[in-house]
Amino acid sequence: MVGAIPYVLVNLFRAQVRFSGVSFSYNLAYAIFGGLTPVVLPLLLKANPLAPAYYVAGICLLGMVTALFVKANKAGAGKLI
Repeated sequence: MVGAIPYVLVNLFRAQVRFSGVSFSYNLAYAIFGGLTPVVLPLLLKANPLAPAYYVAGICLLGMVTALFVKANKAGAGKLI
């Protein structure tokens, strides 16, 4: 996932968008999840001892759904941008 998402983003957008919008949104996503994970996991851990496993599984599921969405819309997305 770490290498696949930048690969898809670089190949999906033209250079003008890559250097501004993609880098901003990518860094913003890392900041949000990097900041929320240490706060959310201890709170979830109080409710369920398997909360970290559920969190990782949820993020993986989100990644798989996103990958399927990108794959399904790959041909159409290149024409819009």
